[in-house]
Amino acid sequence: MKRTVLTLSLLAGLAITACQKELDQAPPTGQEQQSSSDLRSDRLPSNLPTAGAIPGELYVRVHRSAKEGLRAFDAGSSTAMQALPSLFSSTLQRLGASSMEPLFPIDPRYEGRMRRAGLDLWYVVRFDEKQDLKAAMQSLMSVPEIDYTEPVLQLAYPQGKPVGVDLPPASRHDATLPFNDPQLADQWHYNNTGTGDHRVAGADIGLFKAWETQAGKSNVIVAIIDGGIDTDHPDLVDNLYVNEAEKNGKPGVDDDNNGVVDDVHGANFISTYNGGKGHPKLYPDDVSHGTHVAGTVAARNNNGIGVSGIAGGNGSTGSGARLMSCQIFGVERENGNSQRALVYAANNGAVIAQNSWGFRYGSGITEIPESLKEAIDYFIKYAGCDDKGNQLSTSPMKGGVVIFAAGNDGQDYRSFPGAYPPVIAVSSMGPGWKAAPYTNRGDWVDIMAPGGDERYSKGGVLSTLSKKITKTQEYGYMQGTSMACPHVSGIAALLVSEFGKQGFTNKDCEIRLLGSLKEKDIDAENPSYRGRLGRGYIDASMLFASNSGIKPKTITDVKVENISFTTADVSWTGVEAQGGKPLEYRFYLSETPLTEANYEKVKDALYARINGLGYAKGAKVAVPLAALKDNTKYHIGVVAVDRWEQKSLPTFAEFTTRKNNPPVLKLEAEGKLRVSSVQKPTFTVAISDPDGHKFSVNVGGETRGVSYEEVKDGKMKFTLRAVAEPGKYEIKLTATDILGAKSELTVPFEVYTYVAPTFNSSQQPAQIVGLSQQLPIEIPALFSTSTEGVPLTYKATSSDASVASVSISNQGKLIIQGLKTGTSTVTVEVNDGFSPAIRTTIPVRVVTNVSDVLYAAYPIPAKTTMNLAVNPRAGQVTVEIYSLLGAKAYENKHNVSGDGTIRLSVGKLAPGAYTLKVKSAQGTTTKSFVKN
Repeated sequence: MKRTVLTLSLLAGLAITACQKELDQAPPTGQEQQSSSDLRSDRLPSNLPTAGAIPGELYVRVHRSAKEGLRAFDAGSSTAMQALPSLFSSTLQRLGASSMEPLFPIDPRYEGRMRRAGLDLWYVVRFDEKQDLKAAMQSLMSVPEIDYTEPVLQLAYPQGKPVGVDLPPASRHDATLPFNDPQLADQWHYNNTGTGDHRVAGADIGLFKAWETQAGKSNVIVAIIDGGIDTDHPDLVDNLYVNEAEKNGKPGVDDDNNGVVDDVHGANFISTYNGGKGHPKLYPDDVSHGTHVAGTVAARNNNGIGVSGIAGGNGSTGSGARLMSCQIFGVERENGNSQRALVYAANNGAVIAQNSWGFRYGSGITEIPESLKEAIDYFIKYAGCDDKGNQLSTSPMKGGVVIFAAGNDGQDYRSFPGAYPPVIAVSSMGPGWKAAPYTNRGDWVDIMAPGGDERYSKGGVLSTLSKKITKTQEYGYMQGTSMACPHVSGIAALLVSEFGKQGFTNKDCEIRLLGSLKEKDIDAENPSYRGRLGRGYIDASMLFASNSGIKPKTITDVKVENISFTTADVSWTGVEAQGGKPLEYRFYLSETPLTEANYEKVKDALYARINGLGYAKGAKVAVPLAALKDNTKYHIGVVAVDRWEQKSLPTFAEFTTRKNNPPVLKLEAEGKLRVSSVQKPTFTVAISDPDGHKFSVNVGGETRGVSYEEVKDGKMKFTLRAVAEPGKYEIKLTATDILGAKSELTVPFEVYTYVAPTFNSSQQPAQIVGLSQQLPIEIPALFSTSTEGVPLTYKATSSDASVASVSISNQGKLIIQGLKTGTSTVTVEVNDGFSPAIRTTIPVRVVTNVSDVLYAAYPIPAKTTMNLAVNPRAGQVTVEIYSLLGAKAYENKHNVSGDGTIRLSVGKLAPGAYTLKVKSAQGTTTKSFVKN
């Protein structure tokens, strides 16, 4: 094989000249040429894991606008690294790059389509193996001309050794069998009679009946992308693909001008790998994996030796499909280039790509490598076509079919490449209807075929082995999805042999292939893996079933029951289709109204594919719906589909889910929430859900100093501490039920600096209390500082309890009770529990009538001074003194203040009896007194 590698010399070399041969410069469809200033700015390297990838190698894709400057790389001419754009060159030097070559060498015959598909943009860059791959990818992505980078993943090598069998004598042939191959009777996977360890009659691919119609034609080429086929095997040699130009040409010369030298039976894609190390010729891998796979697809039939192949012909000259060996692994754990193998197969006549390989389990691969995706897409689109994409006159099919083994990890996960949607992924069963324990599973699996189970005697798949590997035996048993996959590829070869012609497409092939199933419910046989093993068991005999063109009956009774917030149960009655049962029911669900015109076009409307083989006519087909949105109107559609992809008329219905009410939050707190260093106030929030759903509570906002308990008995208790600096804050509570409905509550609180309470004065204004009356006084009104939020205790005493008694009400009021006329002093004590207690006094006078202007005059008899106890509310009074004869002895105006006491000087009055009058706006009080 010719190897196109550009060595990157660090020494000065020849510059790329402007006189290079003009090649097809057409960009991919819909993509225009761009200048370097138009390069994308949103480029990202691959998300593929680098752990376990090939060290010192990366695949890179350059931008179309940068391609012209890399033409010399395509041609393989020598140039200096300095001829590259400066950043490109310096980055490669920094990585210690040794070479850069096209990932997909151009096949001159198909140069136009390869460039249109963008395959010419891919390169393999090799560099110092000590470089960290992730760092190298990031460095290369800094180069404007590079559009994408990804690691080179290692293949998962076949596990286990084949169980060889001795070649039986030709006389063993059973004349009742279709062909005279002596080991055909042991190939239970073709025709299972139920005789043998754990074998169940009918658990096979129905091949004998299929052979009555078709056994394979030589114009159908199957690419065995695998270990190399033993091209000297006597049971394979007559059915090998032969490149006549190379077979009859000169050794070491690319006689057919396809870019590959001496590719007589295919090509070895290890030879251009690892910097050119490897084997240039095809050779069998170290467990005969490729040889075994090839034998299942198309070992020569009716030749009197060994085994039979599914599409191995009938023994007549020219019958049997052709096997193209595209070697991607061999001995010593070599890694080949599957991407190149797929493109080579498409360019050299193969229309079926058989792939019993994958990547290593546990490597964290969650997507298909972009380079492999483009190679698969190229095979599917261009296999069997000319450079313009038209079907070749010599090809039985337009476009290709790519078939992959699901993998042997025994896991339920997306195993790539099989999980890539455009390929057909094959799971495996043993000699009964049960899934083999090793088979991978998932909703991406398309179909099941026999792969064997070596827990049972002769329970594996019997096929060809290479004596170059086994030394003695050329036939043996192996197990795996690797063995199941070629059953599907062989059946595909039968299908194309029978129906292939001008106008027959890969879509036609895929529909019929995936519709060729046994009347056996795969889900009923494997209930633990329902919907995870493929649509059913492949049956070669059903390939040639006649299509009458009658569509399945229309479903008439779609019911929607048990509608809740997020779930509902949909059911209908199974209908009849050609052959008895529909192949599947397709169930559509959307918030967009569905009609006959749009139901297949509405994005993501296809909700489920139900295996119709499990439901007889009249049986109830049920689809439980989950993860719906509440209070939402849904539209549903159901169609029955037969094996020819013919659909019944769709049946539609609609329903609305119940409305989900959010949780209810209610603050239980009295007054404002204030917190200081001397207090820890608490409050509760009552939480409930109107629909009885479980819920969670998130506490946000200001949470410094906020502690809380889990919800108990529908309530959540909070405690506040003064941790945040003084100011006003909010606690934000969000309650979310299990269906996502939310409600919020904002709880304001204040952090303040606490100041101990003080009274306005050590002595309060005098208070007048009527005899037998009560006087309430608001104690907080006596404070000079606010103590809101701090509980206070009060105590009060009266200096003369016979004049006035005191008490404290439940509301914190001071109650003074007048008992007899006179005066007393009430002492009030307040304690906050933190600071020393504070005290104040209140003079109290108990009077007969609090509305009088003058309450008392004393002492009587008076000598020099007489005190008048005046109503403090009088404001201003006029005081007059008259003798008994009516002569005015004194008159003056006095302002009343304080406790209302007025001191009169009466020393100049002559001894005797007098009349005292005190006048105010409220009235006049007259009183007699004696002057000594």
